[in-house]
Amino acid sequence: MRATRATRALAQLYRLRPEAAFSGAEVEAGLAALGAPVNKVTAYRMLDRFAAAGLLHKVVDAARVTRYALAPSEGDGAAPRFECDDCHRQFRLSEGAEPVQAALQQVLDALASAGHEGLAVDIAVRGRCAGCAHPQPQLHSGAAA
Repeated sequence: MRATRATRALAQLYRLRPEAAFSGAEVEAGLAALGAPVNKVTAYRMLDRFAAAGLLHKVVDAARVTRYALAPSEGDGAAPRFECDDCHRQFRLSEGAEPVQAALQQVLDALASAGHEGLAVDIAVRGRCAGCAHPQPQLHSGAAA
């Protein structure tokens, strides 16, 4: 993958919001805001290349919108995650992940023993994150006239 201004901006977009799961349109807007505007087709091609390289994970949310999130880090494997339906942030659920991963491995082993190949498991819990479910009122500085 070439290190173009747009690919560097895409990497920066995910560094700024590592918990985000961006849609193609959000990436297109984010790249423009970072000074690397691209058209919609280019944005999706970049996202698909990053996903093919294992840098991003492609998921379809509850509204059937394709979103791209940072791929799990080494050792994170099939850790379950929580996805907010409102802001689309993703939170890895590390607490209790070991028993879930052990159960998933048993499922994968059973499927592999039946001859299935290229198996992957994706566990996501969807809802509203605490920030969206219970927004805090924002205080504005400055005095009212």
